[in-house]
Amino acid sequence: MTKFHMTKMTAKRTTAIVGVVFPSRCRAVADVAAVGLALCCAAWARQPEPLATQTATPPQAVWTLTSGAPKGLLTAYEGERHDRFISRARSGEIDIVFFGSTETEMWLWRERGLSVWDRTFGTRKAADFGTQGTRSSSLQWRMRNGELDGYTAKLVVLQAQIGGFDDYVPQYSAIIAEIRARQPQAKILLFGIFPRNRARKWSQANAALYALGDNENVFFIDIGDRFFRPDGSFNNEMWNYAGPDVGMQKRAFEVWAEELQPWLNRFVR
Repeated sequence: MTKFHMTKMTAKRTTAIVGVVFPSRCRAVADVAAVGLALCCAAWARQPEPLATQTATPPQAVWTLTSGAPKGLLTAYEGERHDRFISRARSGEIDIVFFGSTETEMWLWRERGLSVWDRTFGTRKAADFGTQGTRSSSLQWRMRNGELDGYTAKLVVLQAQIGGFDDYVPQYSAIIAEIRARQPQAKILLFGIFPRNRARKWSQANAALYALGDNENVFFIDIGDRFFRPDGSFNNEMWNYAGPDVGMQKRAFEVWAEELQPWLNRFVR
């Protein structure tokens, strides 16, 4: 589970720090402290968030249709979605907004994530701005031209993708900065790359993306382990490469919704 993944990494860092402060004969005490930290943080995502005063002033809203985008920046598919997204944004009433590529768009695909979306977000003010063709440069332009304006989000869900962003940290850092500028009150959930097979490229990228979380405004979440069976084999009920139903499967969206629930409880009231 996500919270255990993050707790484990926190415990490791704490052990290293304590090992420097205390002499070697006290390392057993440090280990006990680390275990205690892991236990107390297991339900961390479920804790209420203290109130904070936001002082940042978002940039002025800019509403630019696809026809005004630099030539070649947006694909035809992405451009058609952008025009719809800014129309939805201008209507306001969005508490939760999703950004990402195909996997994020699939929340609204019938036989994929739609029934899970309806069950999880049907009574909430949620919008899915995920679309095929999303790249770092196109997403930043879309965010600066209407997709982050017109509403006051409580939660922004940003899903990392394995293709298209070759230098993950600086590119996602710039995207997060754009979100923070235009939605300073929102908490950001950065979901790590979802694995598509047994190859471990996703884990290396996620290890780098972990550094972007500050556990205050930006929270990095890696649920990649849930795409594998207990014996270590890849679970194609989560992602399937065979047949006409290639891609994220309904079970993956069920898992994603399960992992989101504590954060919804914490930040979206």
